[in-house]
Amino acid sequence: MLRSLACVVAMSCSCLPAQERSPVVASKEAPVKAEKQADGRWFIDFGKATFGTVEITSPDAKAGSKMTVHLGEALAGPTAVNRKPSGTVRYQGGEVTLKARTPVSPELSWKPPGWMKEGWLSLPKGCPEMMPFRYVEIEGAPPSFSADQIRRVSWTVPFDDSASAFQSSSPDLDAVWDLCKHSIKATTFMGLYVDGDRERKPYEADVLINQLGHYCVDARYDTARLTHEYLLEKPTWPTEWRLQSVILAWHDFLWSGDDRSLRKHYATLKGRAMIERRTPDGFFEGWNQGNITDIVDWPAGERDGYDMKPAVKTVVTAFHYRALVLLEKMATHLGKTGDATEFAAMAEATRKAVNEKLWDESRGCYVDGLDPKSGNRSSHASAHANFFPLALGLVPDDRVARVAAFIKPKGMACSVYGSQFLLEALYEAGEGEHALSLLSSGDLRSWRNMSEKVGSTITLEAWDPSLKPNLDWNHAWGAAPANLIPRGLMGIEPLEAGFKRFRVRPQTGALEQAKLKLPTPKGPVVLELKGKDASSWSAKLIVPAGTEAEFHLPHPGEATVSSAGKSATPRILREEKGRKVLGLGPGNWVVSLK
Repeated sequence: MLRSLACVVAMSCSCLPAQERSPVVASKEAPVKAEKQADGRWFIDFGKATFGTVEITSPDAKAGSKMTVHLGEALAGPTAVNRKPSGTVRYQGGEVTLKARTPVSPELSWKPPGWMKEGWLSLPKGCPEMMPFRYVEIEGAPPSFSADQIRRVSWTVPFDDSASAFQSSSPDLDAVWDLCKHSIKATTFMGLYVDGDRERKPYEADVLINQLGHYCVDARYDTARLTHEYLLEKPTWPTEWRLQSVILAWHDFLWSGDDRSLRKHYATLKGRAMIERRTPDGFFEGWNQGNITDIVDWPAGERDGYDMKPAVKTVVTAFHYRALVLLEKMATHLGKTGDATEFAAMAEATRKAVNEKLWDESRGCYVDGLDPKSGNRSSHASAHANFFPLALGLVPDDRVARVAAFIKPKGMACSVYGSQFLLEALYEAGEGEHALSLLSSGDLRSWRNMSEKVGSTITLEAWDPSLKPNLDWNHAWGAAPANLIPRGLMGIEPLEAGFKRFRVRPQTGALEQAKLKLPTPKGPVVLELKGKDASSWSAKLIVPAGTEAEFHLPHPGEATVSSAGKSATPRILREEKGRKVLGLGPGNWVVSLK
């Protein structure tokens, strides 16, 4: 059980004023397991890794008595901390001098990688140096030492663990949810999102996955907003990640309902679309080297053989297209009709160019790119050149099924970052069954591999050490299911800012049952689903006051609707793909099919 300390720590660092980070709070935790070994040795397990330190309080320590404390993320044996872990898996150890009835902590340290010259954040003011760890090994403990004398002090932004919940008929899927929810919380120790303990630096792609995950597990929007605004001032090097700043700004407005950041930074966001890089026919010409560089996916071995040579890459152009679409929405909201018209025209030109010149009709897929001068196309067609356009809205309805058919046999042919967009693409195509198989998989490229085989309780930087030897064990960009389960599998997303209107389009596949509690600015949305086919399917939905739901029936047929135990006439908004879409106002609803 966590016990929140009374203090809320003010933030500061060398590059940010205090008010530009979220506050962080400290929580004290008791071990979940403490085993006394021989010769004053103890092994202690806190159950899950967090960022923090330990406090040891001895009631009767003799003056000057010492013991050695080892902290780590990984084990070398059943009761031994791994003191020489590979990659950037964390371990630190050292002596502590005990003081009677006074808490003492080991002296921890941190430094950036040798190749990293700038950009890392210093810790919040008032926080001690900390590290990610789960396990503690003690040597030389006095005979009077006991488990109640050691506590872990962890630091995160304020977090309401009860704000969200997910449970289903799949224990594997539930375990993935738990892993990813904890990862979102545990990695907020800096008051801004950072890409793990190795760099302690924000990157836009990390923030995108952190942002959506945080929204889905707790109704807090400040950490994502402040990290996004930090990156508007200090953008990172990948081309697509700069383009993602526009997506981050739109998510902030759409989920929170607060448009102040969007208004303040609109001019900067326009610049992030990098319109000057457009070719005459609407493609985006990227960079293969320099201060800005196209990335597609990372690590490079997770690109499904992507042809990186062309200056026009399908993936980069897809992100440019999405930025234009969202800038049109922003401009419309802000009353800038001239800008909106221009963005709409550019987006349409890009959509037309991609679908005319990058589509391979014989294979039913998009190729990786083309040379803008000669028009010569790449002969290679990767998974990425297809799932990114599908996730980002570039694929016409009549091609969606063919693109999905091209993607599915490849499986998880991408990194943990790419999985965000691969699964979004599958849900966009109505391929919920296949998406579920990837979410709950135990293969090498899976979330269960991270926890069950590698042994981490926070998501990894990559699927497995064999795919990225220097990976870390505390990277929230690996936590995509924290948002994909609510947004894709359960199908809940805002349609109007601040959840004034939201969509429910569940795709639960083979699950017999699933229940989600999703936090929103209006209060929690609670959705419970039962049954795999039309004859057994039913749903219970709580629509908060001040909101309205568009409920997409998962099967064809006529709906039966009731509220507060009384039957109601279904309000049918329209049909999509042969299935009715219902309008449901505030209240508790039960929906089934005749």
